[in-house]
Amino acid sequence: MSKKRLLSIVAVMLAFAMILTACSPGQPAASDQTEGAEQTVGTVQDEQVLRLSLFQEPGTLDWQRSDSNIEIYILSWIMEGLTRYKHGEIIPGLAEKWDISEDGKTYTFHLRDAKWTDGQPVTAEDFKYGWLRALNPEDPMSYAYFLYDIVGAKEYNTGEGAAEDVAIKVIDDKTLEVTLKNPVAYFDYLVSFSTYYPTRKDIVEKYGNKFNAEAQNFVTCGPFKVETWEHEAEMTFVKNPDYWNASEIKLEKIIGPFISDNQTEFNMYEAEELDMTIALNADQKAAMTKGEVKNFNDGSVWFFDFNVNHPVLKNVNIRRALTYGVDRESFIKNVSKRPWIPALSYVQPDIIPDVNTDKTFREVGGDYFKDNDVETAKKLLEQGMKELGLTQLPKLKFMCNDTAEGQLYAQAFQEMWKKNLGIEVELEPVPSAVRIDRQQNHDFDISYAGWGPDYPDPMTDLDLYTSWSGNNDPGYNNPEYDDLIVRAQNETDRVKRFELLHQAEAMLMRDLPIGPLYFRYTDYAEREYVKNVYRKGVGVEIDVVYAYIEGKNK
Repeated sequence: MSKKRLLSIVAVMLAFAMILTACSPGQPAASDQTEGAEQTVGTVQDEQVLRLSLFQEPGTLDWQRSDSNIEIYILSWIMEGLTRYKHGEIIPGLAEKWDISEDGKTYTFHLRDAKWTDGQPVTAEDFKYGWLRALNPEDPMSYAYFLYDIVGAKEYNTGEGAAEDVAIKVIDDKTLEVTLKNPVAYFDYLVSFSTYYPTRKDIVEKYGNKFNAEAQNFVTCGPFKVETWEHEAEMTFVKNPDYWNASEIKLEKIIGPFISDNQTEFNMYEAEELDMTIALNADQKAAMTKGEVKNFNDGSVWFFDFNVNHPVLKNVNIRRALTYGVDRESFIKNVSKRPWIPALSYVQPDIIPDVNTDKTFREVGGDYFKDNDVETAKKLLEQGMKELGLTQLPKLKFMCNDTAEGQLYAQAFQEMWKKNLGIEVELEPVPSAVRIDRQQNHDFDISYAGWGPDYPDPMTDLDLYTSWSGNNDPGYNNPEYDDLIVRAQNETDRVKRFELLHQAEAMLMRDLPIGPLYFRYTDYAEREYVKNVYRKGVGVEIDVVYAYIEGKNK
């Protein structure tokens, strides 16, 4: 959502849940939650090697450019920010401590003695360079808006200000001062995100467009480092002995083949070639013979992305008809066969708290439309066609992932639209990297997409559709919506802020630049000897940094 900004980030199910687009307090995680540092690692026969699917080859591992789940997932192993999100809470990362001013606007981060993998020290200047790089208006990056809370950041990124006016100040090599426009309760979560990672100017300039493109080009500062990158096959990672907290890292190696097909992944798991799966469907659960089935809320919401600048899809009633006229319950039961629930709203259930944290944002907000409301959809379709002066809709294109599962899911909705509304849609299967690129360039009619939260606040979902967001794939541009988000960002009264956020979601569900489909809860398989893997619905979905192997060879 994270575009971990869910997320996006994002594929037609593929059960990836923004793994590859920070939990709210009290969110359960379905895995071994005992801290690895407090355990005796297995016998000497237990090789500390974890084998897991990476699903697809990352499009980029330039952390300021990365915006898919798989990219952000890998980067969490090889890099670190000022803070780290560990097992449901924020802990110090490259900053050993930080001070916050009385007005909540100025953060002073004190860096620990940490090294890059080439032996150079990590400095405050590395953070400043990386953050300004992400904001550079001459080289747009999709997550630049994540830094907009910093004074001068939005102005610089939109060409209305200068880099020197961005309130990022290097006090000395070990001290970084950041001034925000307003207090941001989740800022310690933001600085754990990949866009906020430090970056070496000399390394970027040395490799140019090959920065982080080959295994030998990486200079990193996280728990692991890239060992090999065999394109279109796999990546391997080894423990970084120079990581400041290396004593807490138990795994010596991670092996990650690129496996885009869910059934292939399952077969490899059953053949003892993988130690865990990303997800399981009902048939795989029934057929599984090894390990244990677990479940968790992966935090993601999946939806139709509508290109609102398309000659037909610019009409809100057409978008409403396409959203209302599908049967989510039937799709979940008969096609996906997963433990999902229909999404009749946008912000995820369970993990995003409301103003009073005893309730979630979803509980307070409720639903905005009905599932499988075909009669209403027909009326809206008729009204939309009349507004457009059409007697028949032209054939629309529906972009999806080119995997077997991706096409299966898209075909189900294609058939529903034809049966329920008489709308002809042509499927357009493409590789995931192509789909993401085309979404960002608004080169599609309808796309099958998803998003997971990057931090535990409704803003992680709602600011996605501001006119300045680099992840606003539909191209939605509503000044009233922008105004609600800006007012919520500037509002210091918590009750008023959440009122504005609920108003923003209601407006989004009225205009429907996206058509919500389902919220994902994920079943997955994991070997009993895999310990201390933590799955969560916010940020990097599957945290293996502190995992270890125990009892594999007993």
